[in-house]
Amino acid sequence: MGCSTAPRTPTPPPRAAAAPHTLILYAILDRDVRLAHVGNTTQPTAASTVVSAGRPVGTVQPLPSVVSDKHQAALVDAEKLYASHEYAGALAALESAYRDEPTNPFVLEAYGRVLYRQRERTRAFGVYRALVDLLDAEWAGDAGNAVTIDLWFVDAYWKVGTLHMDRAEWKRAAFEISRALAGGFMWQPLAVDQALSYLAKAYAEMDRRDVARYYAERALERNPRNTFVRRYIDPLSRDSTQPMPAQK
Repeated sequence: MGCSTAPRTPTPPPRAAAAPHTLILYAILDRDVRLAHVGNTTQPTAASTVVSAGRPVGTVQPLPSVVSDKHQAALVDAEKLYASHEYAGALAALESAYRDEPTNPFVLEAYGRVLYRQRERTRAFGVYRALVDLLDAEWAGDAGNAVTIDLWFVDAYWKVGTLHMDRAEWKRAAFEISRALAGGFMWQPLAVDQALSYLAKAYAEMDRRDVARYYAERALERNPRNTFVRRYIDPLSRDSTQPMPAQK
């Protein structure tokens, strides 16, 4: 686990450069960031609210070989079913584990992921919110005002952030999506594109047009074909009927 120090006074959002090198995470800019379950760090500072593209801070520690004494076999079966797109079967395999171990983060993650894929978004929100709150409580000990990001569960921050978007809880959505991006060296380009699009919308809804424009420019920097974010740069291109990017 590592700590980092970030600039304390946010400056006006800079215009996006021609080539993406850094990404400022405004939702957590005034707080230190700590990473849980990171190993083999390549630099003294393990995390920052200014993320360098393509520069990993280390590797993620391996997951435990056994994550449930009672339901390990069910978790393995559910993962195989999920990989085969047999989501109903995966959900059925996890029901008993979820009832028996509602505070096991690995059970919560597996159960929430299937619900999310099944588009049971209300139930998925409850599970993912419980998981993220559990992780925050686990690492809260000496964190003070620091933001802790558990790299074993980065996808949970992303998923719960998108579900906060559904509920028009823009500030919380921006915070959780920013936490996911802070573990960005594990992300695929498509996921980053979606996350930047969501941040642009969230800040626009919070009437932070400067920050919304910044994230829109960053999204176009990475994907010039991203038409969704153009509304936050050119008011004439806004179209309320244009759908949000697909959530993964």
